[in-house]
Amino acid sequence: MQPGMESLQGKESNGAVPDCNGAAAPPAKQQLPEGADALRYANILRSRNKFADALQLYTTVLDKDGTNVDALIGKGICLQAQSLPRQALDCFTEAVKVDPKNACALTHCGMIYKDEGHLVEAAEAYQKARSADPSYKAAAEFLAIVLTDLGTSLKLAGNTEDGIQKYCEALEVDSHYAPAYYNLGVVYSEMMQFDVALTCYEKAALERPLYAEAYCNMGVIYKNRGELDAAIACYDRCLTISPNFEIAKNNMAIALTDLGTKVRTCPLLLLCKFYRFPSIFILFFYRL
Repeated sequence: MQPGMESLQGKESNGAVPDCNGAAAPPAKQQLPEGADALRYANILRSRNKFADALQLYTTVLDKDGTNVDALIGKGICLQAQSLPRQALDCFTEAVKVDPKNACALTHCGMIYKDEGHLVEAAEAYQKARSADPSYKAAAEFLAIVLTDLGTSLKLAGNTEDGIQKYCEALEVDSHYAPAYYNLGVVYSEMMQFDVALTCYEKAALERPLYAEAYCNMGVIYKNRGELDAAIACYDRCLTISPNFEIAKNNMAIALTDLGTKVRTCPLLLLCKFYRFPSIFILFFYRL
């Protein structure tokens, strides 16, 4: 049995993009700061998650200069953090109108589109951000996520080849994005191209050493090939990472049963090898 496709959720939460504005110590004045001081202080308040206070200062700055890009972005981030995505999007969109190549504003637009389920629009926003500033890592990371989600959507709709293409595009953007490798592995397994699938799972595990699902699926391939020791080693690794992974537990029990049937060895040998998983050991004997 194999876990399903992974759809990464939650990475693009409020404030996930690195700070776009510089931060300095708050002014020593007791009165409400103005001008550049107000903007710097607002950035500090925002960095401390004091979004309501920061929002007030950003609004004050924008009342005097509605084209201040840093204030527009800061206000948008505060609104986004307060679960007001449409108002936040208005701020980011206005910032892009003033500065069409502002990677930070474009990336935040993409975040909101992604959260609303508009994956194509999100991808376009991230691609514009990358074009504006190829060094802006957040845009590349989020673009890889969206392209992978698009690939999964296409695959589930029956467009397997298009889905594979999106996964490959995701890896062109971010060659270290493990879920894209994992999802490619799932697709190739379903296409019965097990050598390719195994390579994909191995790359996923290499990029994310605690990727339990990847180890579980590697175990499935080895088990189906009759390579029981390799399968059990993969399930062992999977359950070390995620002890309550029910699919891996069941697969481990099946592999142990097959191994016991194959070698007819002393049960104590298996007990020594898998003493960390007593519930699986009990299930193993129940199946014999």
